[in-house]
Amino acid sequence: MRELTFSETALKNLREIKFYLISKWSERVYIKFKDNIIKTVDLISKNPEAFPKSDKNIYKCVLSKQTTIFYRFNSTEIQILSVFDTRQNPNKLKDLK
Repeated sequence: MRELTFSETALKNLREIKFYLISKWSERVYIKFKDNIIKTVDLISKNPEAFPKSDKNIYKCVLSKQTTIFYRFNSTEIQILSVFDTRQNPNKLKDLK
């Protein structure tokens, strides 16, 4: 099984989403989001080729209308690159490597 890692950007994204959900909505909404993230990342780890691939070999998994997970993988590792809030400026995605 491949090792699952999160980039610093992805970890920062998750912290920002957590803060936003708890402060603007509720802890219950955050827990539902967290459960959804866990299920989706588990699905990615079991079948990383299940989602569309871009021309940069970066895969895109739509978690919700507001959130998309970008990742890449090789034979030993799956790296979550970003947990992107789709309400942001899409030009921020150009920094994904």
